[in-house]
Amino acid sequence: MDHPADSNPADWGRRGLLTGVAAAGLVGATPALAQFSGLPSLPGMPALPAGASKMVDLAGQAANVLASMQISEADEISMGTNYYERFIDQSGGLYNSQNAQDALRRFAEPLIGTSKRPNFKFEIALIDNETVNAWALPGGKLAVHKGLIRYVATPEELAAVISHELAHAEFSHGVAQIKNKKFVQGMGGIAKQQVVDLAAKKAGSVGAFATQEVLTAFEGPVYDMITSGYSQDLEYTADGHIVPVFHTIGYDSAHASDFYNTLLRLVPPNTKATTSLYATHPGTKDRIKRLQAVALKDKSPTAASSTHPGWAELKEDFPTRTHFRLT
Repeated sequence: MDHPADSNPADWGRRGLLTGVAAAGLVGATPALAQFSGLPSLPGMPALPAGASKMVDLAGQAANVLASMQISEADEISMGTNYYERFIDQSGGLYNSQNAQDALRRFAEPLIGTSKRPNFKFEIALIDNETVNAWALPGGKLAVHKGLIRYVATPEELAAVISHELAHAEFSHGVAQIKNKKFVQGMGGIAKQQVVDLAAKKAGSVGAFATQEVLTAFEGPVYDMITSGYSQDLEYTADGHIVPVFHTIGYDSAHASDFYNTLLRLVPPNTKATTSLYATHPGTKDRIKRLQAVALKDKSPTAASSTHPGWAELKEDFPTRTHFRLT
């Protein structure tokens, strides 16, 4: 979904967000399953391999189940808490410097302070990984790879990255993506069956969504989701959140798109690799154009931020590279 340039970026992520987040459990899952009948047989279509029809039907059932789930804020927090340490380990582990970890936390603190999710216990970690990436889990668990720190030349660039990732947590993008049919594509057959079985077990009852069963079934797809990026409209929403965060803490919103200019120099044209920060959709040039348009319309006066806690310490450990290469 494209957002008009003169829309309020703070509202982008609220459009289409799930309702009923105060409730937990599954509602109406069984009727949704009954409505799915698999793919039709078309004239001239070759017969599906043995077992393929069953797998297609299972994928459709799982997608319908996920779309009908009510996922509460408590579930988001549970997902973030349960996955955070494991995903840090999968991404390369914590960077072995307490000074650098503390510097990143101090830098992120004012940005995190703009959140309107008081129940989230936000955390941010510096990952020992040279790829240029950052990610966010539901519930406010954030991570930045050391490879990214090497390429941000100004505090505004790093602040833009963290603001972008904050938006994914702030606006429950993980929940929205789980309810997207594409999420099911990353799940194995056993995981799909677990989702369908869970729906049958919990139909008509009230209970937490983030059971150990679900957390196990979703672990791989959720990791792929946060490290490879969200859907186009959610990425636009996360970009749009940079400007109001900048405005709130006193960063110049004219620099909201600077990091994406860095990405243009860093990421080779037509690269097929994706991360949570760059992907084929949306294109980086389009994201720059949108951000600049929003920043130009940000007329509210702000006091320029003259201090950037932790920035100098981070740059001591990770001087900005002048030779651009995608690690």
